[in-house]
Amino acid sequence: MTTLVHTDSRDYQASKHKSLVSTRSFEGEFYTYTVTKNLFGVTTGVFSVVSGATATTCPGRRVLHLTGRKLYPDVNPMDTFVGTALTSKKFLVAVYDPISFLTGFIDPTSNTFAKYDQNLPNFFNLGNSASGVQWSSGGSGAELNTVDAGTSVSTNSGGTFNAGYASVGQVQFSGNAAGNYITVYSTAVKSTSKIFISFATIGGDNRNLNISNVVDGSFSIWQYYTACTITFLIIN
Repeated sequence: MTTLVHTDSRDYQASKHKSLVSTRSFEGEFYTYTVTKNLFGVTTGVFSVVSGATATTCPGRRVLHLTGRKLYPDVNPMDTFVGTALTSKKFLVAVYDPISFLTGFIDPTSNTFAKYDQNLPNFFNLGNSASGVQWSSGGSGAELNTVDAGTSVSTNSGGTFNAGYASVGQVQFSGNAAGNYITVYSTAVKSTSKIFISFATIGGDNRNLNISNVVDGSFSIWQYYTACTITFLIIN
């Protein structure tokens, strides 16, 4: 007897790679699958959220490795969905997370997951930088922090602005003297940082806008004209 498997061929194609990477937190799309059989021999399959799955343990940028286990609609019983985003029968694949050590099933066609390098072994820990894979420096470098530091107002040349740990911010020059400069203090700044600046408001001349004195913890912005707002971006 031939058993028909009702699943899109694209579903299976998406599961052939060794690893997937989460594009956002996936705690609601990480499933435990349990099977029970009643006294009449009827088998029931139940899906629930993996125990311990939270936004912290299942963040974005996490590489998940395929274990080889698969669930097929109309072959594996799929009767009940408890507290999950899964509401209908789907082709699912099992993955494990080398950071949290959690394992469970996911929908490989969900836009929460993207294909990752299929040539790396499953035991390789790709999430060894902080909470997951960092996009810069090949997965082991510093993360681009895009926290906004807000706007600082400097009434004259020589002012300072504490941007904290942010990598994005704005500095507003409102003094009247030509040749204004301001020093930005931020823990995001390293002596090797790449810092980009541009005018956010009319009033300046970008031919007279530059950065100097880039050291660990601070850098200076110099501009010739007054009454303008400058946006900065720090990349490590």
